[in-house]
Amino acid sequence: MILITTANGATGRPMVDYLLKDGFSVRAMVRKDDARVQELREAGAEVVFGDLLNLRDVRAALEGVQRAYFNYPVADGLAVVC
Repeated sequence: MILITTANGATGRPMVDYLLKDGFSVRAMVRKDDARVQELREAGAEVVFGDLLNLRDVRAALEGVQRAYFNYPVADGLAVVC
């Protein structure tokens, strides 16, 4: 099982499709339920809901996962401080 974070985004969604096409099991992590989530399910992904800023959500999403493709969302209000 491979976890893809921000699976509804411009980077995450193509990766979900690519991995499913190649026969991998994919868990798609998204923040909210919308029409795009149903498309992920129909494509064959397992969908989990969570917030990357919430450690419990991330831990739950990683349960049973062997690999992860981590995408950090780029959105208003999110900043990376170095």
